[in-house]
Amino acid sequence: MRTQLFAVTCGVWRKDSLEWLGTQPIGSVVYVSFGSIVALDEKQMEEIAWGLLNSGSRFLWVIKPSPMAKDNDKDNSVNGGSSVIPEKFLKEAEGEGKVVPWCPQDRVLAHPSVACFVTHCGWNSSWETLSSKVPVVVFPQWGDQVTDAKFLDEVYGMGVRLGRGELNTESLSKEDVERCVFEVTQGLKSKEMKKNAMKLKKSAEEAVAEGGSSQRNLQAFINDILHIGLK
Repeated sequence: MRTQLFAVTCGVWRKDSLEWLGTQPIGSVVYVSFGSIVALDEKQMEEIAWGLLNSGSRFLWVIKPSPMAKDNDKDNSVNGGSSVIPEKFLKEAEGEGKVVPWCPQDRVLAHPSVACFVTHCGWNSSWETLSSKVPVVVFPQWGDQVTDAKFLDEVYGMGVRLGRGELNTESLSKEDVERCVFEVTQGLKSKEMKKNAMKLKKSAEEAVAEGGSSQRNLQAFINDILHIGLK
């Protein structure tokens, strides 16, 4: 029998997301967002939904408005692009999490209640999580997302990989989602991931500080351009 699916209706604005986070224990919420372009298929949405619920973690999940929604409904109707999430999931998850069409991601990632970030590893999302010392579950889809995910997972050691998106040869399962969330939030290496994330945040702050590597490199670039112009 086919699972009943439907588009979520809610009236959650930015302040509601932050207020809800404020009622949650420190380091207890899994933040999930796949950006403004990525649209997961129906099966993937279902597996992520049940994996989140089965993990036992509180969650804040951003699911962008349907492209078919009327303009005046886009703040209230959310789905996964071409897919929606199971109605049964929403009923069972009531009280455990929030599904919203949008939230101020930088402020959410900086909130002390957030334990980890399930992300597609877009450029902005990757830098925002680096500057917020939040460990990640990476689920890249294409292009630079795959490279960003490799750095966050394998090079920086601040997360685990859920899948490889379009390069994946295996189907995503709710068990995979549950396992990855557990590894990052409670697993044997979770403290090490958090420690590595904190190191990266410190490095990022030093880079953009007065006299940091970002400023020095920019000034060196400007000097090179000026030097070329004088020739």
